[in-house]
Amino acid sequence: MKKFFLLLIAIFIVKVAVWAVTNKDNILDRGDRPDETICASTADSFSNFPNKNCEEILVTEHEQRGQTPMGSETVSSDFFAELNAIPVCNGNDTDPDNNKDHEIHTYSGFTLCYRESYEDAEWVAYILTREELKAVTGRTNDFRPDPSISTGSSDLSDYKKSGYDRGHLAPAADMEWSIKSCRESFFMSNMTPQAPQLNRGMWQQLERQVRKWADRFGKVIIVTGPVLEKNAEEYPAIGANRVAVPEYFFKSILAQSEEGTATAISFIMPNSKCEGTLWDYCVTADEIESRTGFDIFSFLPDSEEEKIESSVNIEMWK
Repeated sequence: MKKFFLLLIAIFIVKVAVWAVTNKDNILDRGDRPDETICASTADSFSNFPNKNCEEILVTEHEQRGQTPMGSETVSSDFFAELNAIPVCNGNDTDPDNNKDHEIHTYSGFTLCYRESYEDAEWVAYILTREELKAVTGRTNDFRPDPSISTGSSDLSDYKKSGYDRGHLAPAADMEWSIKSCRESFFMSNMTPQAPQLNRGMWQQLERQVRKWADRFGKVIIVTGPVLEKNAEEYPAIGANRVAVPEYFFKSILAQSEEGTATAISFIMPNSKCEGTLWDYCVTADEIESRTGFDIFSFLPDSEEEKIESSVNIEMWK
């Protein structure tokens, strides 16, 4: 009798094994799909962010479902599900009479709004994640005009013997997660005349700090640019293209706290040597908006936007 029961158990195990092999595809279809299947099914929904590869799409897919990706130390929320996390300015206006002198272009790693009258971008916006801090390439110094600007961007010759650096708005070091994105960061549309004392000093320190925040929070939204609060002809200019030399630069960073709420910090720095500490140049996003004329974090719910842009909790960022 004992041998009979053992035989029955053996037959049952064999049948289960055969069933599992023949129904493998059905099992996978119940949620354990291979990565390439998930990537193909979600690629269209991420067409506005061509910089995101398959692995990054998977991460964002989890976050939009309200899940925390494996290994993530941040709490997921809807603050970063917005694919068009860019400022609202005249360039977003569909009325051609209102969006003159504003060209919005999206590249692999960032979006910018170019102002022909200034030959400067008035803002550059992008998302930087912890994963994108892993560089796969290095600085190329491939400075070149941007062919996508319909009126033509500034040129390398504009900066020659000007005394100003070709200051990146979207830093090359933030774009080294992709060869293409790094090369595109050297388009002249992403450059603005910066005093060497700023570009190689406090501004560089701020750029490094932003990368530390991206690592700490897991993901940050950055909006940066010159403070163009005067008419173009009121600024000093360099080169044959008359590239306006801004007096100030700004940078706003939006992150998500461990409690799952959005938090922002902003800075305005003069286009000269900055004394003191980074925190001495901290301002509210509201101040930047009042001086630049555009809405930085318009994708946030109004109640959240008002609270976030009108105050700064510096201790949260230290």
